[in-house]
Amino acid sequence: MFKLQSRGLADGLAELTDIEQRQIPFATALALTETAKLIKSSIEDEMRAVFDRPTPYTMNALRLIPATKQKLEARVWIKDEADGAAPATRWLTPEVYGGPRNNKRSESLLRARGILPEGKFVVPAKGMKLDNYGNIGRGQLQKILSGLGAQGERLQNSTDSRRSAGNRSRYFVMRKGREAIGIAERVGTRRGDIQMVLAFVSKPGYAKTLDFFEIGDRVADRELAAQFEKAFDRALSTRRR
Repeated sequence: MFKLQSRGLADGLAELTDIEQRQIPFATALALTETAKLIKSSIEDEMRAVFDRPTPYTMNALRLIPATKQKLEARVWIKDEADGAAPATRWLTPEVYGGPRNNKRSESLLRARGILPEGKFVVPAKGMKLDNYGNIGRGQLQKILSGLGAQGERLQNSTDSRRSAGNRSRYFVMRKGREAIGIAERVGTRRGDIQMVLAFVSKPGYAKTLDFFEIGDRVADRELAAQFEKAFDRALSTRRR
Protein backbone atom coordinates (compact mmCIF):
# COMPACT_ATOMS: atom_id res chain seq x y z
CA MET A 1 0.00 0.00 0.00
CA PHE A 2 1.28 3.47 -0.86
CA LYS A 3 0.72 6.05 1.92
CA LEU A 4 1.14 9.81 1.90
CA GLN A 5 1.42 11.27 5.40
CA SER A 6 2.07 14.61 7.11
CA ARG A 7 4.32 14.45 10.19
CA GLY A 8 5.21 17.16 12.69
CA LEU A 9 2.20 19.32 11.88
CA ALA A 10 1.22 19.96 15.50
CA ASP A 11 4.58 21.53 16.40
CA GLY A 12 4.44 23.88 13.45
CA LEU A 13 0.88 24.97 14.14
CA ALA A 14 1.81 26.37 17.58
CA GLU A 15 3.65 29.28 15.96
CA LEU A 16 0.89 30.20 13.49
CA THR A 17 -2.13 32.47 13.72
CA ASP A 18 -5.57 31.12 14.54
CA ILE A 19 -6.64 31.38 10.88
CA GLU A 20 -3.57 29.49 9.71
CA GLN A 21 -4.08 26.83 12.37
CA ARG A 22 -7.60 26.15 11.13
CA GLN A 23 -6.76 26.19 7.42
CA ILE A 24 -3.52 24.25 7.28
CA PRO A 25 -5.01 20.86 8.29
CA PHE A 26 -7.70 21.30 5.60
CA ALA A 27 -5.09 22.27 3.02
CA THR A 28 -2.82 19.41 4.01
CA ALA A 29 -5.59 16.81 3.72
CA LEU A 30 -6.61 18.23 0.35
CA ALA A 31 -3.01 18.25 -0.94
CA LEU A 32 -2.43 14.66 0.18
CA THR A 33 -5.65 13.51 -1.48
CA GLU A 34 -5.04 15.37 -4.75
CA THR A 35 -1.48 13.98 -4.91
CA ALA A 36 -2.81 10.48 -4.25
CA LYS A 37 -5.23 10.92 -7.17
CA LEU A 38 -2.30 11.76 -9.43
CA ILE A 39 -0.42 8.71 -8.14
CA LYS A 40 -3.40 6.45 -8.83
CA SER A 41 -3.77 7.86 -12.34
CA SER A 42 -0.05 7.40 -13.06
CA ILE A 43 -0.12 3.79 -11.86
CA GLU A 44 -3.14 3.11 -14.07
CA ASP A 45 -1.28 4.58 -17.05
CA GLU A 46 1.61 2.23 -16.28
CA MET A 47 -0.79 -0.74 -16.06
CA ARG A 48 -2.03 0.02 -19.57
CA ALA A 49 1.57 0.10 -20.79
CA VAL A 50 3.00 -3.03 -19.12
CA PHE A 51 -0.02 -5.39 -19.15
CA ASP A 52 -1.19 -7.15 -22.29
CA ARG A 53 -4.78 -6.09 -22.99
CA PRO A 54 -5.76 -5.38 -19.36
CA THR A 55 -9.42 -6.02 -18.66
CA PRO A 56 -11.77 -3.31 -17.34
CA TYR A 57 -11.70 -5.24 -14.06
CA THR A 58 -7.92 -4.84 -13.91
CA MET A 59 -8.11 -1.14 -14.69
CA ASN A 60 -10.66 -0.68 -11.89
CA ALA A 61 -8.56 -2.58 -9.32
CA LEU A 62 -7.06 0.38 -7.44
CA ARG A 63 -8.68 2.06 -4.46
CA LEU A 64 -7.97 5.58 -3.18
CA ILE A 65 -8.71 6.41 0.46
CA PRO A 66 -8.61 10.20 0.89
CA ALA A 67 -6.98 12.04 3.77
CA THR A 68 -9.05 13.97 6.31
CA LYS A 69 -8.24 16.72 8.80
CA GLN A 70 -8.45 14.09 11.52
CA LYS A 71 -6.25 11.59 9.68
CA LEU A 72 -3.63 13.24 7.50
CA GLU A 73 -2.91 10.20 5.36
CA ALA A 74 -4.03 9.34 1.83
CA ARG A 75 -3.67 5.76 0.60
CA VAL A 76 -3.61 4.00 -2.77
CA TRP A 77 -3.77 0.22 -2.92
CA ILE A 78 -5.38 -2.72 -4.68
CA LYS A 79 -9.00 -3.59 -3.87
CA ASP A 80 -9.24 -6.70 -1.73
CA GLU A 81 -12.82 -7.73 -2.33
CA ALA A 82 -14.96 -8.57 -5.36
CA ASP A 83 -18.42 -9.80 -6.28
CA GLY A 84 -18.29 -13.28 -7.76
CA ALA A 85 -14.63 -13.06 -8.71
CA ALA A 86 -11.22 -13.34 -7.10
CA PRO A 87 -10.12 -10.24 -5.13
CA ALA A 88 -7.74 -8.13 -7.22
CA THR A 89 -5.05 -8.44 -4.54
CA ARG A 90 -4.83 -12.19 -5.23
CA TRP A 91 -3.60 -11.86 -8.79
CA LEU A 92 -2.35 -8.26 -9.05
CA THR A 93 -0.12 -8.20 -5.96
CA PRO A 94 2.41 -10.64 -7.53
CA GLU A 95 2.80 -8.14 -10.38
CA VAL A 96 3.91 -5.56 -7.78
CA TYR A 97 6.25 -7.75 -5.73
CA GLY A 98 7.04 -10.63 -8.10
CA GLY A 99 7.03 -14.24 -6.92
CA PRO A 100 4.91 -17.36 -7.40
CA ARG A 101 1.31 -17.23 -8.59
CA ASN A 102 -1.43 -18.06 -6.10
CA ASN A 103 -3.76 -21.02 -6.58
CA LYS A 104 -6.86 -20.38 -8.63
CA ARG A 105 -10.22 -21.70 -7.51
CA SER A 106 -10.43 -23.97 -10.57
CA GLU A 107 -7.07 -25.49 -9.66
CA SER A 108 -8.22 -26.18 -6.12
CA LEU A 109 -11.37 -27.89 -7.46
CA LEU A 110 -9.42 -30.03 -9.92
CA ARG A 111 -6.88 -30.96 -7.26
CA ALA A 112 -9.63 -31.91 -4.79
CA ARG A 113 -11.16 -34.15 -7.46
CA GLY A 114 -7.81 -35.91 -7.93
CA ILE A 115 -7.43 -34.64 -11.49
CA LEU A 116 -4.68 -32.05 -11.07
CA PRO A 117 -1.50 -33.57 -9.57
CA GLU A 118 0.13 -31.96 -6.54
CA GLY A 119 2.68 -29.34 -7.57
CA LYS A 120 1.01 -28.77 -10.94
CA PHE A 121 -0.98 -25.76 -12.15
CA VAL A 122 -3.28 -25.00 -15.07
CA VAL A 123 -2.52 -22.82 -18.11
CA PRO A 124 -4.39 -22.47 -21.43
CA ALA A 125 -3.27 -24.95 -24.07
CA LYS A 126 -3.21 -24.44 -27.84
CA GLY A 127 -6.80 -25.60 -28.32
CA MET A 128 -8.33 -23.19 -25.80
CA LYS A 129 -10.30 -20.28 -27.22
CA LEU A 130 -9.43 -17.12 -25.31
CA ASP A 131 -11.46 -13.94 -24.96
CA ASN A 132 -10.47 -10.53 -26.31
CA TYR A 133 -8.22 -9.98 -23.29
CA GLY A 134 -6.32 -13.26 -23.69
CA ASN A 135 -8.10 -14.99 -20.80
CA ILE A 136 -10.15 -18.16 -20.47
CA GLY A 137 -13.83 -17.30 -20.47
CA ARG A 138 -15.64 -18.20 -17.23
CA GLY A 139 -18.38 -19.98 -19.16
CA GLN A 140 -15.86 -22.13 -21.00
CA LEU A 141 -14.08 -23.02 -17.79
CA GLN A 142 -17.39 -23.98 -16.13
CA LYS A 143 -18.13 -26.36 -19.02
CA ILE A 144 -14.78 -28.07 -18.50
CA LEU A 145 -15.23 -28.35 -14.73
CA SER A 146 -18.77 -29.67 -15.26
CA GLY A 147 -17.51 -32.29 -17.70
CA LEU A 148 -14.93 -33.47 -15.18
CA GLY A 149 -17.33 -33.42 -12.22
CA ALA A 150 -15.22 -30.78 -10.49
CA GLN A 151 -17.62 -27.84 -10.11
CA GLY A 152 -17.82 -27.94 -6.34
CA GLU A 153 -20.85 -28.14 -4.06
CA ARG A 154 -22.40 -24.85 -5.16
CA LEU A 155 -22.89 -26.12 -8.71
CA GLN A 156 -23.13 -29.87 -8.00
CA ASN A 157 -26.77 -30.17 -9.06
CA SER A 158 -25.99 -29.05 -12.61
CA THR A 159 -24.04 -32.28 -13.24
CA ASP A 160 -27.36 -34.13 -13.74
CA SER A 161 -28.49 -31.94 -16.64
CA ARG A 162 -28.42 -32.98 -20.29
CA ARG A 163 -25.90 -30.24 -21.00
CA SER A 164 -23.57 -31.52 -18.28
CA ALA A 165 -23.86 -35.05 -19.67
CA GLY A 166 -22.66 -33.67 -22.99
CA ASN A 167 -19.76 -31.96 -21.24
CA ARG A 168 -18.79 -35.25 -19.56
CA SER A 169 -18.44 -36.95 -22.92
CA ARG A 170 -16.64 -33.95 -24.39
CA TYR A 171 -13.83 -33.30 -21.88
CA PHE A 172 -11.37 -35.79 -20.41
CA VAL A 173 -7.98 -36.00 -18.73
CA MET A 174 -5.11 -36.49 -21.18
CA ARG A 175 -2.24 -38.63 -19.97
CA LYS A 176 1.30 -39.45 -21.02
CA GLY A 177 1.76 -42.92 -19.66
CA ARG A 178 0.34 -42.68 -16.14
CA GLU A 179 1.02 -38.97 -15.80
CA ALA A 180 -1.86 -36.50 -16.24
CA ILE A 181 -0.63 -33.74 -18.54
CA GLY A 182 -3.78 -31.74 -19.23
CA ILE A 183 -7.45 -31.60 -20.21
CA ALA A 184 -8.51 -32.44 -23.76
CA GLU A 185 -11.70 -31.78 -25.71
CA ARG A 186 -13.34 -34.03 -28.28
CA VAL A 187 -14.12 -31.92 -31.34
CA GLY A 188 -15.31 -34.64 -33.74
CA THR A 189 -16.40 -38.23 -34.03
CA ARG A 190 -13.10 -39.71 -35.21
CA ARG A 191 -10.54 -41.03 -32.74
CA GLY A 192 -8.03 -38.29 -33.49
CA ASP A 193 -10.51 -35.43 -33.29
CA ILE A 194 -9.22 -34.06 -30.00
CA GLN A 195 -7.39 -30.94 -28.88
CA MET A 196 -5.77 -30.02 -25.58
CA VAL A 197 -7.47 -27.06 -23.93
CA LEU A 198 -5.70 -26.97 -20.54
CA ALA A 199 -2.12 -27.99 -19.80
CA PHE A 200 -0.71 -29.00 -16.42
CA VAL A 201 2.60 -27.25 -15.71
CA SER A 202 5.01 -26.68 -12.84
CA LYS A 203 4.21 -23.71 -10.63
CA PRO A 204 4.41 -20.52 -12.71
CA GLY A 205 5.80 -17.33 -11.25
CA TYR A 206 5.65 -13.63 -11.96
CA ALA A 207 8.49 -11.26 -12.54
CA LYS A 208 7.95 -7.86 -10.97
CA THR A 209 6.06 -5.98 -13.69
CA LEU A 210 4.37 -2.97 -12.11
CA ASP A 211 6.58 -0.32 -10.44
CA PHE A 212 3.81 0.56 -8.01
CA PHE A 213 5.84 2.10 -5.19
CA GLU A 214 8.47 3.67 -7.44
CA ILE A 215 5.74 5.52 -9.35
CA GLY A 216 4.15 6.65 -6.09
CA ASP A 217 7.43 8.03 -4.74
CA ARG A 218 8.20 9.79 -7.99
CA VAL A 219 4.81 11.49 -8.30
CA ALA A 220 4.75 12.47 -4.61
CA ASP A 221 8.19 14.07 -4.83
CA ARG A 222 7.16 16.00 -7.91
CA GLU A 223 3.64 17.07 -6.98
CA LEU A 224 3.08 17.27 -3.23
CA ALA A 225 4.56 20.73 -2.57
CA ALA A 226 2.72 22.29 -5.51
CA GLN A 227 -0.54 20.61 -4.48
CA PHE A 228 -0.19 21.99 -0.95
CA GLU A 229 0.38 25.51 -2.25
CA LYS A 230 -2.76 25.28 -4.39
CA ALA A 231 -4.76 23.76 -1.54
CA PHE A 232 -3.66 26.42 0.96
CA ASP A 233 -4.61 29.22 -1.44
CA ARG A 234 -8.01 27.58 -1.86
CA ALA A 235 -8.41 27.20 1.90
CA LEU A 236 -7.71 30.89 2.52
CA SER A 237 -10.01 32.04 -0.28
CA THR A 238 -12.96 29.94 0.93
CA ARG A 239 -12.59 30.30 4.70
CA ARG A 240 -15.42 31.68 6.74
CA ARG A 241 -14.85 35.27 7.82
